[in-house]
Amino acid sequence: MTPDRNPDDDTARADAGLNYIVHGAGAIGCVLGARLAQAGRSVALIARGDHLEALQRDGLHISGYTEGHFRLPAARRAHELSIDSNTVVLLAMKTQHTFEAIEQHRELYDDVPLFCFQNSVTNEEWLTEQGFRAYGVMVRIGARIDEPGVVTHTGARRAQIGCWPTGADELCTAVADDLVAADMRASVDDHVADAKWGKLVLNLTNAFSALIDLPVQEWFSAEETRFFMADLQEEAADVLDAAGISSVMDDGRDLREWIERMRKPGEREPRGDSDPVMHSYPSTWQDLHFGRPTVEVEHFNGRICELGEKFGIATPLNRTLNELCQDAAARRLGPGTETVASLRAAALR
Repeated sequence: MTPDRNPDDDTARADAGLNYIVHGAGAIGCVLGARLAQAGRSVALIARGDHLEALQRDGLHISGYTEGHFRLPAARRAHELSIDSNTVVLLAMKTQHTFEAIEQHRELYDDVPLFCFQNSVTNEEWLTEQGFRAYGVMVRIGARIDEPGVVTHTGARRAQIGCWPTGADELCTAVADDLVAADMRASVDDHVADAKWGKLVLNLTNAFSALIDLPVQEWFSAEETRFFMADLQEEAADVLDAAGISSVMDDGRDLREWIERMRKPGEREPRGDSDPVMHSYPSTWQDLHFGRPTVEVEHFNGRICELGEKFGIATPLNRTLNELCQDAAARRLGPGTETVASLRAAALR
């Protein structure tokens, strides 16, 4: 909590009922907005391009683990929406888009609470350095945009919320309570940075999943893929230990214990829904699939490489995934250009 902030303002905001703006209403943002709207909360969306046009023209159509047709206010910038003392902004854009979006709203968002429903830790770090009121959120939602204005919620509905980097306040509790009312598995976490670093380690697999075209449901099935992920995450474990950074994995395990479990031999059944229509693919896979020119991996694998260089620890697998995935995006190659074998070979070069 910043020294000049009055805690009574947050109490009044929470007691009056929060007005939510989902900034970056792609797949995950639309799931958040739809669920909060279903729970009777005030919600508006900020999106762009064809997706925004469809939201404005036809509303949001969502299916899967969240279902419904929603007519929510949607705009390109928050300046077109109503913002008052009860407004809370949920940031849901990819990290590489955060900086421009916030710069466009710098004065408007000056004292608005910004909850980072985003991967990586870059968003909270940068926002805090810039003087914004940043809250950390470890979010687990699987979703995809099938076509503009049409979203499928493919799995998970979890969020851990806290002040950045530690602590909690009444606003954390109010947002978590609203998400629980929206049938989300939401909780307040006094050490949200640890959970976000754990999620970042899990997100190291995003580039791997995109490059070999592997759905989330099959991440842990085959030995070949699971052992690659264990080696990838062990690089991160060595780096985080050297940097003195704590991380908590998705199931509460210590990272080393998580890696040890990944290395247990044998084939495993795919996780979750067996229907291919409901298969989840990380946002990095979706970026390659839709031919988008940038990916978020520099804030996942790239961050581990950066720390590895700082502390003199080799990170060849993370380096390879970071470079090849960014190259695939720049060249619009689409998912599935690599194999486990080709990635291991590239890491040796």
